[in-house]
Amino acid sequence: MRVLVESSSFDLPTSYISTIADQLASEAQAMGHEVRVLRDYEATPDNLAYLIQSFQPELCFFSGHGGPGLFTSMNLTPLLVACTNDGILAGSGTFLISCLTGQELVPSIVKKGGLAAAGFTSEYTWVVSPPYEPSTDPYWAPFRRMLIESSRELLRGGGFGAWYSTLKRVGIEEASRWGQSTDPQAPDIVYALRHDYGAATYMGAGGGASAGGESVGLLALIPLAALLLG
Repeated sequence: MRVLVESSSFDLPTSYISTIADQLASEAQAMGHEVRVLRDYEATPDNLAYLIQSFQPELCFFSGHGGPGLFTSMNLTPLLVACTNDGILAGSGTFLISCLTGQELVPSIVKKGGLAAAGFTSEYTWVVSPPYEPSTDPYWAPFRRMLIESSRELLRGGGFGAWYSTLKRVGIEEASRWGQSTDPQAPDIVYALRHDYGAATYMGAGGGASAGGESVGLLALIPLAALLLG
């Protein structure tokens, strides 16, 4: 399978979420897939269009900030915009690891010929702790597991139905585990996990599933993460 991975890191949220993209690129290569990576300032609309035309990826992962109808790359530069350039993903499966893109961009990609597309209808949120090192941050671990294990289903050819069910299953497992924890931040972690798997959505091949996500309420979650805890 031909796999395209986009990853940009320029602030605290993307310093975390880009590690997901990097791990998926490594695992895809280990599985024997052909992999191309667009990273940081390389991730421009022109470079993306050229790479998709020349490489013709079957599966795409995009990790970064998003809005209802757009996905951004380095320094919030628009990379994919609904009804503007999302048609370049026709024939591919796409997972947008970002906030809000499930509202407009995901259905727009499928409407324009995307094989399938997945994202989140609300903010993707998580909890972090100093010194803000993704590889060792215990509060980030359950959210990372939810993204990685669901994405592995796509790399294994399980499809977006398997992606959705795995993401929700892992989220429920982690929420149950943290619900039994005496850690003072456990309630926030449980809330954020439920919020995230409730906002997961996909359309296209394999049918479709969507939930609106829980109310953000008083936690004041910011786009694409993170509850900063001392």
